[in-house]
Amino acid sequence: MTFPLPFPQDLHDAVPSGSGVLLGVSGGVDSSVALAALTALGCRVHTVTLKNFCTSEGAFGGEGNTSCCSLDAIDAARRQAAAAGVAHWVANVEERFRERVIEPFVDEYRVGRTPNPCVGCNTWVRFPELIRRADQLGLEFVATGHYARRLDGPQGPRLLRGVDPAKDQAYFLHGLEPTHLARCVFPLGWWTKPQVREAAAALGLESARRPESQEICFVPDDDRTFLFDEADGRPGDIVDRAGRLLGRHRGLVHYTVGQRRGLGVAAGEPLYVLELDPVRNAVVAGTQDELDVVSVRCDGCRWLRRPDVERTAGLTAQIRHRHPGHAVAALRLDGDRLTADLAAPARGVAPGQFLVLADGDEILGGGRILATSPTTPGGRA
Repeated sequence: MTFPLPFPQDLHDAVPSGSGVLLGVSGGVDSSVALAALTALGCRVHTVTLKNFCTSEGAFGGEGNTSCCSLDAIDAARRQAAAAGVAHWVANVEERFRERVIEPFVDEYRVGRTPNPCVGCNTWVRFPELIRRADQLGLEFVATGHYARRLDGPQGPRLLRGVDPAKDQAYFLHGLEPTHLARCVFPLGWWTKPQVREAAAALGLESARRPESQEICFVPDDDRTFLFDEADGRPGDIVDRAGRLLGRHRGLVHYTVGQRRGLGVAAGEPLYVLELDPVRNAVVAGTQDELDVVSVRCDGCRWLRRPDVERTAGLTAQIRHRHPGHAVAALRLDGDRLTADLAAPARGVAPGQFLVLADGDEILGGGRILATSPTTPGGRA
C-alpha cells in the first residue's frame, strides 16, 4: 500500500533512499507509522525496543499496560516488525537507565526540585544506545517517533520543532550531542498527530487504536511513592512566604511548583505551590501572582548551537514541555551556567525542569533550572 502522507523534500534529504536506519520502536502508533514511513522511503530498517526498569518488574508488565517499555508494548513492537518484514531486537539498558534516569529522578525530588526524566533518558540512555547499536549493525542513521525535525546546515545539524505545536517534542531532545543529532531521523516531525493517526488507520496498523501513554514509564499511575524511603515522604508544614502556618502536607515528593490541587488548605483565594523547602520539610504556598518570575538560573547547559549573548532578538525560553516560550531580554553565560532574563513574567517555573532556548523554530540547547527570581539583578520587576 502507498504511504498515505506526502513526504517533504527535507525528509528525503535527511534520509536518502537506501540508507540503513535503526528505529526505536515501542509498539505505539508513532513508532509504527515511523516504521511504515521509513520503509516507504526505501530505507533498510532494523528495529529495537529498549528494555528499561519497568520491564524487569512484574507489576509494570501486566496485560494492557501501555507504557512505552512494558511487556505488552514489547510484544506489540515485535508484531509491528514482523508485519513489516524487518528485524527486531530487545536491548537491555536497565542498569544504565537506573543510574542515569531513576536515581537522579529520586535525588532531585529529595532536594526539592521537580525532574524531567525524559530529557535525561534521551541525553544519556536512548540515543547513545541507539547510536552504539547502529554502529554495530553498520547502519548510518537512528530514528524515533519523536515529533521534531533535523535539518543539516552550514554549521552542522539543526534541531527544529515539529510542525504540530500541540505535539512538538524537540524540548526533550535539546541535550543531544551534535554528532548524535547528525545521525538522527524524526519522520513524524513534518506531520501532525491527527495526520499520523489517520495514516495508521489507512495502513490498517494494529496500533491505530492503541491508547497513548502519558505517564513516566517507570512511574505507573503517576504514583512515585514506591521509589522513596519512608523518611522522604514524611509530612510537614505548609507555610506562606512570611512563614505563617497554613496547613500540613503529606510529603514533599507529592508536590511541584505551580501545583494547585491537593494542597487541602482553606483560604480566601486559590493557593499554589511556590517553593519546596527540604531543609524545613515545608511546602511554601501563595497566590497565583506570587508564581511570576522574570529571571531564571540554570546549570549543566548543553548546546547544539551556542547562543550569542549580545543578540537575543528572536530568542525564546521554553520552561517546560508544551510551554509556548517567553521572549528573552538578556542572557549571561558562565561555563555551563546560564542566567536568562525574560521580557515578561513567566508563571510556575519549577527548579529541576529544563529551560530550553530556541531561535525561531530552531532549538539551541538548554540547562536544568536551579533557581528563579521575581526580579532581575538590576531590579526590573
